[in-house]
Amino acid sequence: MDHALSKVIELRENGFQFLHLRDDAGQLDRIMAFKQRRGFIDSILFWSETEARAGRLPAVRDSARPAQAVWIYEGPLVEAVDRLLDLPEPGARNAPSLMKATASDLAVVTTLPFKLKLPPGAIA
Repeated sequence: MDHALSKVIELRENGFQFLHLRDDAGQLDRIMAFKQRRGFIDSILFWSETEARAGRLPAVRDSARPAQAVWIYEGPLVEAVDRLLDLPEPGARNAPSLMKATASDLAVVTTLPFKLKLPPGAIA
């Protein structure tokens, strides 16, 4: 647990913000950390030390379509944090840039604990 906790602290030290997401009963269900980076959002969603999902998504997208990631990883929390922090800066030569996988659960707007009321056709 100490190693996993040190990785969560490492996210905070690297400028990630956190959301504590609760289930219908109000109990903590999962934690999301996210950081905007040059037109993309790096995010990680984790339920436990052994279950995490990390990805890089475009910061602006068509909200009528499912969010898609240019990079995604599912696995243990420690490995997910390491891989996420090791990603090249967006725009760098080796940075991922092609849309690959649907990742609606990693899109910050779809996981916020409140609803955004937008006019028809607005992009969030």
